[in-house]
Amino acid sequence: MNPKFWLATMFLMSRIGVLDANSRCHVTESSIGGMYLRGHVFKVHRDELPEECFFLCEEEVTCQSYNVVIGQNICELNNRTKEARPEDFIPDQRRFYMKRSRNRVPLGSIKELPAESCNEIVSSEGEQVADGKYWIYSEENSEVIEASCEESWQKINGEEPVCFGAKDNQYGSFNMTKSGRVKTMKLIHKSGSVRCNNVTISSYWGCTWTPYKDNLMTIITDANKKAILPPAEDLKAFKTPGHFDNKEHFYSLPGYHHNSIELVFRNLVNPLSVSSNQEMQIWYGQDWIDRGEEDNSGKTCVDVYAWYE
Repeated sequence: MNPKFWLATMFLMSRIGVLDANSRCHVTESSIGGMYLRGHVFKVHRDELPEECFFLCEEEVTCQSYNVVIGQNICELNNRTKEARPEDFIPDQRRFYMKRSRNRVPLGSIKELPAESCNEIVSSEGEQVADGKYWIYSEENSEVIEASCEESWQKINGEEPVCFGAKDNQYGSFNMTKSGRVKTMKLIHKSGSVRCNNVTISSYWGCTWTPYKDNLMTIITDANKKAILPPAEDLKAFKTPGHFDNKEHFYSLPGYHHNSIELVFRNLVNPLSVSSNQEMQIWYGQDWIDRGEEDNSGKTCVDVYAWYE
């Protein structure tokens, strides 16, 4: 191993230890030799001793970590940590990596440090991250919005819920607030219910008529009525000849029933690429296929959440 590497590393660590003793601040971060964070450098300082990188990072509110290029006196300040972007934490024997040990601003907590997604915030800050408002990109590395995050889920609709009826093309519409790749979505019931005839009891998500059993009929589509969640291959039709023209319009979702408080769809095999402001729709299955809806009634209102990669 290059002796300059170990000399610089030990000098930096001893310096942090002194700071810890003087400030009475418990420091838990350690440098990691032979590794660095690729692709997240926002500022480079040259002709600086390795221990100066510690102070240079603390001077920048968006600094999350830094790389030191051994023997060249170069500090690379990063706006991400290895926890946020583990795929970019790679070997390089000429460098070492250090996470900011004091006063690090949590990712997404200020407008100057937006996250790519709610999921990235959880990766960066840990599972204990509080639900609430965070700054994220709505377009890749450009526009920034304040979004509601619940764990890795981003809320898509605003204060008003999205409501859909059971007949006469009463779909509910919403617009995606951010571009990116969506792994799945979920709906959280806020109010109301739907019925598929005049004699069955109501349901949040489907039809309680006996032939449907525990199958559900709430479908998320694009603006052209193409089924997105669940995907078309998961939809079922009645096998009786001529029944609803044998059109697929219901599905089973293990773990969920007619009055579950939320519906969490299974992960898409191929994540869905969406753009900011792209329209999406929520349909009741019979209304979607224009069959058997004559005596339907009711309206269900939901909050919509997306899980971006």
